[in-house]
Amino acid sequence: MRLKKTQTRNVAEHWRHNEAASNHGGQFWTDGQRLYSYALLIGDTVEDPKTARGVKVLRDYSASGRHGFQSMTTSKHVGYARQHADVIDG
Repeated sequence: MRLKKTQTRNVAEHWRHNEAASNHGGQFWTDGQRLYSYALLIGDTVEDPKTARGVKVLRDYSASGRHGFQSMTTSKHVGYARQHADVIDG
């Protein structure tokens, strides 16, 4: 799979549009369906059975999230993705 290189703050927008992308260092990336901070899955796409549309679900790995704090960088990645998610599991 070929990932489009983009600025860190834009990776989650590519996830939103089902496009594969990563930041230049490869720490924040998506295959279009799943969103990763390093090797940690922080976002996924699930099908809504009522609409058959993909719903973007973000796991909140920030200090206040239920999934628990992982790192400052992962918290920043979650923050970038928050505005592009349909559901925040946190």
